[in-house]
Amino acid sequence: MEDTAMLTRRSLLAAAILAPGAALIPTPARAVSVTPLGSPLQDVTLVGGAMAPGPHGKKVLWSVATGEPAKLNAVDPATAKTVLTQPLTGSPGAYAVVATRDGTLYVGTYDTGSLYRRKPGPDSTPENLGRPLPSEHYIWRLAIDDEDRLYGGTYPGGRVFRYDHRTGRVRDYGQLLPGLQYVRSIAVWGSYIYAGTLPDAHVIAIHKDTGAKRELPLPEGLGDGTGQLVNDLNAYAGKLYARFGTAINGKLGVYDISAGKWIDLIDGVAGLDVSSPGRRGEVYFTRNNRLTRYQPRTGKLTAVGPDIMGRVANNRGIGWADLGTRDWPGETVTGLLWRGALFRHNPITGRGELVQTDVPGDPVLILTLHAGQSGTVYAGGFLSGFAEIDPGTGQADYHSFGQIESIREIGGAVWIGGYPDSRLYRYDPSLPWSSPEYAPGPPGTADNPVKITDLKAQHQVRIRAMTDAGTDLAYGTMPDGTTLNGALVIVDKTTLAAAVHLPVVADQSIVSLAYQDGTIVGGTSIHGGYSTPTPTQPEARLFGWTISAGKTFEMTPVPGAPAIPALLQDSTGLLWGLADGQLFAFDVASRQVVHRLQLAPDTGSTAGELARPAADGRIYALVQRHLLFEIDLAGRTSKLLLDRPAQNLAVHPDGRIFLAEDTVLTRVE
Repeated sequence: MEDTAMLTRRSLLAAAILAPGAALIPTPARAVSVTPLGSPLQDVTLVGGAMAPGPHGKKVLWSVATGEPAKLNAVDPATAKTVLTQPLTGSPGAYAVVATRDGTLYVGTYDTGSLYRRKPGPDSTPENLGRPLPSEHYIWRLAIDDEDRLYGGTYPGGRVFRYDHRTGRVRDYGQLLPGLQYVRSIAVWGSYIYAGTLPDAHVIAIHKDTGAKRELPLPEGLGDGTGQLVNDLNAYAGKLYARFGTAINGKLGVYDISAGKWIDLIDGVAGLDVSSPGRRGEVYFTRNNRLTRYQPRTGKLTAVGPDIMGRVANNRGIGWADLGTRDWPGETVTGLLWRGALFRHNPITGRGELVQTDVPGDPVLILTLHAGQSGTVYAGGFLSGFAEIDPGTGQADYHSFGQIESIREIGGAVWIGGYPDSRLYRYDPSLPWSSPEYAPGPPGTADNPVKITDLKAQHQVRIRAMTDAGTDLAYGTMPDGTTLNGALVIVDKTTLAAAVHLPVVADQSIVSLAYQDGTIVGGTSIHGGYSTPTPTQPEARLFGWTISAGKTFEMTPVPGAPAIPALLQDSTGLLWGLADGQLFAFDVASRQVVHRLQLAPDTGSTAGELARPAADGRIYALVQRHLLFEIDLAGRTSKLLLDRPAQNLAVHPDGRIFLAEDTVLTRVE
């Protein structure tokens, strides 16, 4: 579920900032009406959390819910009720939540890279301390030492910092490795800070005072760490717990700090945290969809429940609390799950249960938008959510799901591109929704959507491009941080057999697709699915592919453009593509660009979308995340309809235009 370098809200809209020369853009040609239709995607998405004293001193589960703005929630572990909700104004979410011994809470946010502090007491509110490191946009995780000093790991500079609450001073330990962008996890024990990295897994020990760095060897069985990540770190009682893998699943290494060696490597462990030790030194974490007890002295593992069903079975903060009832004597281990459920297990009685909290849902950032030939408008969300929307009223039928990066309705089926692992699903809207991974239906209900492919083994993470290719569906992917090579996947729509072609264009992702007369035409991006590795190619390419011959051509339609994010076939069979501020027409038969239209000054943007009504002489282009153009195909002319921040475009078959503006769907007429 985690989008570990995610194209989040401000990074999605960053391309809306124009370079010098923006004055060349015309003013809107005519007045249009813009009707907000509300937020079709709303859900509970808890990202980071911690057990700590609450507003009145009693232990609560603090957790940050993704939203605009994000909200800090305090949940009573005994009742599963929210006792406090406060906004983190200016930030959309946070993985990093920790507390000092006196109950001061610190939150490090993603996207804005801000540090918030909430002092103890019922009347305290979170204060924004600003960015500890001005260059950093993400604070991935935080840790506290025995002097209540705060340590954090960041992106995009791959740095570690310390914040001293007594003086307000920040120490920058610098970039841990040359070219490193992600310090994904952090822990503190004794004189050392321990930092975990992405995309290649390194565990680096940093002396708190001298700043001297040394790298720990990786556990046997992980190889050299290439293409892996250290997603989580915790340190207790002289043991370092390092989880290698995504938030969903991985291997937990246990490192004896004094002995300087790994003593265990446990598979099937989900994130995000290991609990602090109980009375006998035992710790708890999620393994194989069950809460599991681990005794580091003996290596014994005991699944204790409760069962945590679904694909994402990780915790959002886990700790110990006295629930104050006879049914839950002594200390109970408890935590939150990402969809707002609370789990607890009492080691004395063996009792365990899973209950839903009352943490409210919030609007979800729209990541993809599509208007189907059936007339339904579909939206997919960042971190979560799929919605089927009535285009007239905006009323949405919402379904819990993972992060969705692309949607296409073809015939009676809806194809969904899921993140991570470039997972493809087929959904039948005439049947009940029942996702075994995210929102199971009643017992006996058939899976719908059905998962068709999973490209984790091929190091692919995002499906940005899909097209109907006759008897097949073709889709293109963006890779993870280990490679720049995207895949072209061709799926037989009847048998669902999939052929994966990789690489297609050297060191480039596939971000747009179209189909004409037996040829799949693809547009690429020089960037991968994350911001690593650094691009090796100077410009995006256009390629052709047939089932019988494979790749038939490759060429550069717009010199210097970093991406061709959109391709569209008009009613005459001509292909139109968008690259930065330029719209171009491409003749597949001659393999030539036959027309160019400069819509806006080039800015180096990789964003852009094209759409058209079912049968019309117009197409619409969303350029650089804020400029909506109408193009007359016969006259080869364009006019600006709207200058307004938006990240997605869809055009209904009847000509109505829909834009995704952050979390809100709007209709343009």
